Amino acid sequence: MHRIAPLAALPLLLAAPAWACPTVANGKPTPLSFDTAQVALVRQGTTTTFTVSINPQGDSEGFALVLPVPALLARDEIRVLDGEVFARLNAYTGVLQMTDAGCSPPRSDSSGGSDGSDGSDGGSDGGDGESGPPTGVTVEAEYLVGDYEITILSATESGALFTWLNAHDYSVAPAVVPALEAYIAEGMYFMAARVSEGAARADGAALPPLQVRYESAAFSIPLRLAALSSPGEQDMILYTIMDQSPTGMRAGIANYPEFHVPDQCMWGRPREDDFEAFYESRFRPAWQDAGPAAWTVEWSGGWGDCSPCSGVAPLPEDFAALGYVGDPMGHFMTRLHMRYTPAGAIDDLILYGSGIYSVQSTSYANATYENSWCIGACPDSPGAVWDAAHGYKREEPEEGPRADSGSAADGGGGAKGGCAAAGGAGGGLLGLLGALGLGLRRRRG
Repeated sequence: MHRIAPLAALPLLLAAPAWACPTVANGKPTPLSFDTAQVALVRQGTTTTFTVSINPQGDSEGFALVLPVPALLARDEIRVLDGEVFARLNAYTGVLQMTDAGCSPPRSDSSGGSDGSDGSDGGSDGGDGESGPPTGVTVEAEYLVGDYEITILSATESGALFTWLNAHDYSVAPAVVPALEAYIAEGMYFMAARVSEGAARADGAALPPLQVRYESAAFSIPLRLAALSSPGEQDMILYTIMDQSPTGMRAGIANYPEFHVPDQCMWGRPREDDFEAFYESRFRPAWQDAGPAAWTVEWSGGWGDCSPCSGVAPLPEDFAALGYVGDPMGHFMTRLHMRYTPAGAIDDLILYGSGIYSVQSTSYANATYENSWCIGACPDSPGAVWDAAHGYKREEPEEGPRADSGSAADGGGGAKGGCAAAGGAGGGLLGLLGALGLGLRRRRG
């Protein structure tokens, strides 16, 4: 049965229409988990385009999603994207492991992304609505969008909606009823999406990202109640895409503390050390010092601002697919990485555009003799052990400029030489229960 975690709600003090995060659910007895969940938010004026990408592990036919929405969505306001869009975003902005920190002459790199499309709606309108819904629940519309069957519901009574969801193979915990009641009071509709029976997907294959577009004066992501359903820590990877304007540019979260993960140093040796484990060893203490719910910027910049670069770049059509309107050269993107515990996530996220054009990337260099000439070893890292064992002196060259290893915190690009990313921590964060409190279960078979 579809198991639905408590739905998050915006603080009641917000007069603007609320916008709720999706609840991923299932209706089969065994759990459905996933290893990555990413969200892209394109914000222009009062228009937000929300796209969620989830990679379930297990029978993806059990996947379903319930999403409170502020309006009765039309068919053309719901889309399915090509998953390669998120693959390129992640590869472009993720934490980099550099082979060459730029101390030696730069190598030629192969920039640019692979060919791909922005996906398509790829669906047609569905058939007639379900007959005989409980009193107080109305099936407003049904659509077939790509691999998803979409049902738009309205309700006047939370108990009736609770009954409808359970009757249609969603196992809803009684604790959800007060949240449903709050959304109904706010005039919200409910979008229920599930993988269609005819969709042929391999076990564990990534589901296509699902996107909705809506108008709201609030730039916010609900977090609090969804986090309460978590058994432990959760990570959220959020890409915000805004205009280069006084109300856009680099994004941040106003109501939770920000922290910085020290970088621009030699981390270790790829054949002997684990880069993901290393980055977690840097991320965790910085997060713990900031509090049980805090965030960091892992990347920010405009078109072509990566420095160093991963060798993969998003395509112009990717931004159009994600909902950005206008010349993609005018966008500014921020990659936010937030971690929180249920007890720490006491408020929903309030996002803002700083109006600041600040370029940042997070990167670490392999521990090599060449890199040691312009970049130091990270403290308490395998690179520091290697550096101490070899005892190389890093002295300023007598002639020629020294590679820039400026801090990402002050907007510096870091080492600028050619670099080849052998791996990125951003794409392999282990143990993600889910962005935005996404709780997964299974649908009844």
